[in-house]
Amino acid sequence: MWTSQMRALLAKDLRLHGRDAAFAAGGAFLLIEMANRLVDQGPGPRGSFVFNINLLLTLLWSEWLITRERSKRTFAWLRGLPVDDRVLVSSKFVAGAGCAVAFWILSSALFARELWQPVGTGLVLLCALLSFGGLSIAAKWRFPWKVGHFLPLLVILVPLLILMKLAGDGSVAQERLVALWNAPAGRPAVAATLLLVYAAIVTVTVRWVSGADTSQLVD
Repeated sequence: MWTSQMRALLAKDLRLHGRDAAFAAGGAFLLIEMANRLVDQGPGPRGSFVFNINLLLTLLWSEWLITRERSKRTFAWLRGLPVDDRVLVSSKFVAGAGCAVAFWILSSALFARELWQPVGTGLVLLCALLSFGGLSIAAKWRFPWKVGHFLPLLVILVPLLILMKLAGDGSVAQERLVALWNAPAGRPAVAATLLLVYAAIVTVTVRWVSGADTSQLVD
């Protein structure tokens, strides 16, 4: 039963948002290609640009999957159907993760293959995108539009600034971070931690939606 409900919900999302997602992905590919042709970027800047484009697109996926459907009161209609709330929530995370994974693999393979050298680096970045995308979906479901839109950016800003400071001050902390990253288990440990964060976000969101009134799920 859950499988059939999941397929139906994913098919609905594909029908509603698939064409827009394809156009957005195509536009992003063109933007990356134009940037590469106009500016002679090295591997570092090119990889950062590709990753940042992916990061911005995770916000776009959550905007369509959650904010657009909240504004159209789709969730109120779905709650009138025999659909389990846990399947409904899971379908949104699956759809968002599918978009993030597909675009990351294609964009990095086409424009920044160095991000997969070694493979662990590409996996860590992918897990980071999944966690950020999951946070975006959760925040836009739980909070009003303005808060839900900016909260994920604020959540990652503080630890990012801390890591940037530690990585750039030439201290013992920097050496330890580099050693941890380059250790055989370093990248897998970071990826596993990010996946645990993602799983926690999904779990908390499932519990909240299951206990929320329908009025809390729509604008």
